[in-house]
Order: sequence, then structure tokens, then C-alpha cells
Amino acid sequence: MLYKLFYQRYRRKYQKAKRAADRLRGVKAAYKKEVAALRRRVALLEDGYVVEWCSNCDTQITMLWNVKEDGCRACCPHCGEVMMLCDSCQGECDYNYGNDTCKER
Repeated sequence: MLYKLFYQRYRRKYQKAKRAADRLRGVKAAYKKEVAALRRRVALLEDGYVVEWCSNCDTQITMLWNVKEDGCRACCPHCGEVMMLCDSCQGECDYNYGNDTCKER
């Protein structure tokens, strides 16, 4: 008789713990989906940004730039001078500062 009381008591505790674990599994799955979605969004945002140093005004410029469509030459938004996006260039950079020439120009 006493074992039935213990059995029922621990059965209720087991069911309660099982429901809590199931709820936490659902929360974990939701967080995993949210993290995956955020990682996809970050990857899309990082895709088109270019970071360059303007040698004229000595500032670091971060801008949204498509090198394939817009080329490797941009204007500094602070001073208006021409910047060469040499870090985005494919292969060896052969920019000549004296003649202001490059294979990408």
C-alpha cells in the first residue's frame, strides 16, 4: 500500500519533469532556428562591404560597394578624393602612385 503512494508521487514528479524537459527542448529548437537565421542575415550584410583607408584625409572608410559592377576606384565620402580599392583587387596589385595607373582602371 505504501509503495503505491510512493509510486504515484514519483510518477507525478517524473511527468512534471518530463513536461519541463519537453518545453526546454522546444525553446532550444526555437533558439537554434533564430541563431541560424541571424547568421544568414549577417553573412548577407557582410557580403558587399569594403573597408579602405583614404590616404588623403587619413580616415578609415567602410562603404557598401560592389567591386564587380562599380570597379576598384571609389571617391572618399569625407574629402572627395579618388581612392583605389586595392584590397578588393583580384591578384597582385600593380597600382603606380606616380602615374596613377592600375590594371583595373
